[in-house]
Amino acid sequence: MDILTNILFGAVGLIAFGLVLRRFVEWIGAPCQFCGSKTNRFRRLDSATQANILDYFVQHERREPDRSGLFICLNCRTVHDDFSGEKGSWDVDTFGCVTFCKVCLARIRGCEPEREVECPQCETKYSWTIHDGSGFRFLMPPRGITIGKRPTSFMMDSR
Repeated sequence: MDILTNILFGAVGLIAFGLVLRRFVEWIGAPCQFCGSKTNRFRRLDSATQANILDYFVQHERREPDRSGLFICLNCRTVHDDFSGEKGSWDVDTFGCVTFCKVCLARIRGCEPEREVECPQCETKYSWTIHDGSGFRFLMPPRGITIGKRPTSFMMDSR
C-alpha cells in the first residue's frame, strides 16, 4: 500500500475512534453540580418528562431551547439548560456554578441553588425556582424578558 492509502485508513480510524469515545462519554454522563448524581440528556427522558420540561420554556421563557444542551438531574430535579456554561464539559463545574445571561450572554458566576444572582453586565436577576407545571428547578430569569440567541461555543470562550 502506498502512503496515501495509509493516511486515509488512519484518518477513518481516528474518526471512528472519536465517535465511539463520544458515545462512551455520553453513556457515562455528566455529574450534577449540586448533588453529584449523574445527569440525563434530554433525549433520554420519557416523553411525559420531556413535555413537562419544555412546558417551562414555553410558559416562562417563551422560547424553544436547544434540546442537545439540556441536562437533567432526576435526583434533585434540576434542569441545567442550554445557557449553562458548566455543561460545556463532562466534568464537575470547578469554577463555581458558571452560566451565561439569557439576555446579554455575559458570564455569571456563583449560581448556587440558595442564591439569587444578578448579571454583572445587564443586571438581570436570576434565581433557582421550581416551576409549578413541571416540578423541576430552573435558573429562572424574570418573567417577560426577551431571551437572546445562544452563541456558538467558540464565541463563549472569548467572553
